Amino acid sequence: MRVIPATPTDRNHIYDILIRSQLFDKSDADTVDEMFEQAMAKPGPDAYHFIGCWHNDVMLGFACYGREAMTQHTWDLFWVCALPKARGKGVGRALLSFATHQATAAGGRLMVIYTSSTSAYAPAHRLYESQGFACLATVSNYYDDDDDLLIYSKQLV
Repeated sequence: MRVIPATPTDRNHIYDILIRSQLFDKSDADTVDEMFEQAMAKPGPDAYHFIGCWHNDVMLGFACYGREAMTQHTWDLFWVCALPKARGKGVGRALLSFATHQATAAGGRLMVIYTSSTSAYAPAHRLYESQGFACLATVSNYYDDDDDLLIYSKQLV
């Protein structure tokens, strides 16, 4: 497996991963597609950063991360998603490791993740916790009834 920065030709792969993920719907995929278009049109330190995890010329997953607006050293992990067949095989760990390393190298001191509390996200919660992230806050009924917002964070340095 290798994790590398995404290129414009990865757009369809990322969209496809979201649709096939069984976690996200078309409106989520459209949102990420818009973010991807912005990132590719105006790359730079304050842009969204997309990375892909590849094996044998197949993108198995991707992540999107970037600086948190109006902060000095805080980064967000906006999206991390793997194909169902690739879950539990180190794809998420490789993507998260790459993103935190890149954020740290760019002066990041804190990374934050906002995520759903539903059981479908339990594997993601375990991934975050295994990589040193701690759930610091819960906002009840944020996404929907009985779907809370969980806020994870990790000190990078």
